[in-house]
Amino acid sequence: MELVHAPELPERELPASGWPAGVAARVLSLDDETGALTAVLRLPAGYRRHEGHYPAESELLVLGGTLRIGDELRAFGHYEYAPAGATQPAWSTESGAELLLLVRGGRPDLLPGAGPGGADGRIEHDTELMEWAISPIEGPPEGMVLKILRHVEVTGELTALCASVPLYDYPMLEFHDCIEEIYLLDGDIRLGNSGLMTAGSYLWRPPFVTHGPFFSRSGALMLVWVPSTLVNHVPASAASTPEENVAAFVAAGGQRVLGPAG
Repeated sequence: MELVHAPELPERELPASGWPAGVAARVLSLDDETGALTAVLRLPAGYRRHEGHYPAESELLVLGGTLRIGDELRAFGHYEYAPAGATQPAWSTESGAELLLLVRGGRPDLLPGAGPGGADGRIEHDTELMEWAISPIEGPPEGMVLKILRHVEVTGELTALCASVPLYDYPMLEFHDCIEEIYLLDGDIRLGNSGLMTAGSYLWRPPFVTHGPFFSRSGALMLVWVPSTLVNHVPASAASTPEENVAAFVAAGGQRVLGPAG
């Protein structure tokens, strides 16, 4: 998916079972085979959801409104991760809430009762209280910072909030040897060969796709997920195909490709 603009999508019923009625979903991506999806959910005022668990791992970011999760009231910027089978506490919202839900490996079917995994593996952050850090990812120029929400050292899988300063200019072309998923929370960023991302824009990019250059006029705040270590490879040219990028990656022995494109 490159690009999808959530505000332009029609609301539909959430493609999952076990949830109380009333959830409106803007589906950004959906795997027809596994049911995995990324969607913006709108919960109406007064919505209630009982305790349960999903058979797949999930991530959640509160985009607007307030949501009580268990005994805690959560607002914009609340993030949580839950592995498959972890208990999902009860939800309630008095005035309504908007959420970004990312589910991988299966459908977000809400199965009744506490999950077999209990609370093990759950991660929660109030991202508004977290400190920004300089990005450790090689390639982009200064002006990009991160809040790392989840990192798996063995695989390099990463979920992070990423922000750029206004007038951020990254004139390089690049490709990655992994999937890249991005949801823009605020600001803008122009992808030279894809289009303009604004608040609510989303992309799910397969590996080895040439993309760039990048420019942000007002600065950008985005949620980024990758399933393995993110490496910014430089393709031979703007016209380099995924097949050509794969060949260059293999020729480099799986190390960073530094082609002449910029």
